Amino acid sequence: MLLTSYVSLLENNKQETFSFNIIDDNLTDDDKRRINLLRQSYRNCAQINFLGTDFAELYHGANVRSPRSLIKENTYYRFEFPQLISCSRLLYLDCDMICRGEISALFKAELHDNIIGAVESQMYVDRLELLGVKHQRPQYFNAGLLLIDTKKWKDHDITAKARQYMKEHADIIDFQDQDTLNAVLADRWEQLDPKYDLQSPLMRYEKQSADPWQRKAAAHALQDPVLIHYTGFGKPWVTKGEYVSPWRSEYYKYQQLMFEKIGH
Repeated sequence: MLLTSYVSLLENNKQETFSFNIIDDNLTDDDKRRINLLRQSYRNCAQINFLGTDFAELYHGANVRSPRSLIKENTYYRFEFPQLISCSRLLYLDCDMICRGEISALFKAELHDNIIGAVESQMYVDRLELLGVKHQRPQYFNAGLLLIDTKKWKDHDITAKARQYMKEHADIIDFQDQDTLNAVLADRWEQLDPKYDLQSPLMRYEKQSADPWQRKAAAHALQDPVLIHYTGFGKPWVTKGEYVSPWRSEYYKYQQLMFEKIGH
């Protein structure tokens, strides 16, 4: 999915220059060779950096139980990106996302002195209450898209705090890195437009926000999403049952384009 996701980003943002940073957990030499072919196919692909997993032992034994999917320890590796990359602002994206529009406005979004920007989880649950985390806002964000102010992240030592929370609360976290980051960043994240992280529950009309503004924004996102996120079991290759994504064809559109550019 990673190559398909990158192709969708590059195709829809040809005026932007991209530097992709990948924690190359279990990537083969052939995987890396194919990913590097993007630089030959797209002028706006400036850099591809493989960051390694020297920190992996820090996450050995972490809670990987999940009610929604087969989670592995590498889901926590996103905590490390701000420590590994030298830049003022970083956009983290899960690889099960497809871009179908411009993201420059997203990258430049005002964070109002918050540490990150994110989109509310479209399960619309107050998990902070369930986790026993003190908070003023009941909103809980999806960790598949994180717009990070790296200086503020480092100033507040978020990576170390997330590692600590992950270890000390392994018995209560159900959504691994997402529960952890929401606990550590409670009330310190900027709520972004849901069109930048359209998640499976909203796509399938399973849930609805209690907030009128969010319902209006969600309706617009459903009509014209910029980033589609195939969360949980709603992956594009699912063809039968309750988890079929109404946007599955969008993934195959860019997968075919990826094959044309990179090969099978």
